[in-house]
Amino acid sequence: MKIGIGILVVVLGASVYSLWPKASVEIPVVVSAQLNEENNTISISYITTKKDETYLMSAEVDGEIFYPAKNSDKENAESVPTKNLLSQQGYQLREDVIKLTENEIDHFDQMGHTLLVAISYKDYAPIETILIVLKENEAAQGVIKEDVLNYTFIAPEPMSITTIGHYDSVATLGYLQNDKEPKFPIQLEQGETIDIQFSPPYNLASNDELLLEIETVDGKYYRRHLKTTLNVPENYLKQLVP
Repeated sequence: MKIGIGILVVVLGASVYSLWPKASVEIPVVVSAQLNEENNTISISYITTKKDETYLMSAEVDGEIFYPAKNSDKENAESVPTKNLLSQQGYQLREDVIKLTENEIDHFDQMGHTLLVAISYKDYAPIETILIVLKENEAAQGVIKEDVLNYTFIAPEPMSITTIGHYDSVATLGYLQNDKEPKFPIQLEQGETIDIQFSPPYNLASNDELLLEIETVDGKYYRRHLKTTLNVPENYLKQLVP
């Protein structure tokens, strides 16, 4: 009788294991694509399965093709290895870096803050997504409190805000003025503030940031980029895979 129970337990265990969904992706899931003017790089992080042998081949922006950074300036130098940032339940968060010249940075500086990029991985069709541009003079400092990134925007001049949004982050956005949720358009005099919260600001790259964008009624934009430093929780990567 004891032997029979043991066999039953083994059979049930094997059945549960076979029914448990295995990690799989149709294409790599790009979760962060950022051009950082401070260090002259494009960094791209993505989720795929741990067994996937794909790697970044190139990124195309506005007709120009860029390739992963090399270990040296020699023509036959190998590419800098892909970073494996995190593994969870058969999924893996990886990151590749593309180094840019000063001339390339100057070129991008004239193109705006959000650019269409086509990212090519080995054995997959190109993936189109948004590349956000983090400009040196728009860096801002936020504060993490209870898994929420808090930032206080100070109006540099009188303004009427029509929209508040952000790019390249899974965080939800909220805002308060004098501890109350304001209605649009939000009126600010010079020096007045609005408190903006991002929750949860998970870090999905080596130096992940989000881009805050505030638009006014007269078509002006105010942008700030803030670091997202909250560690990714357990079992989270699979939630980002369609």
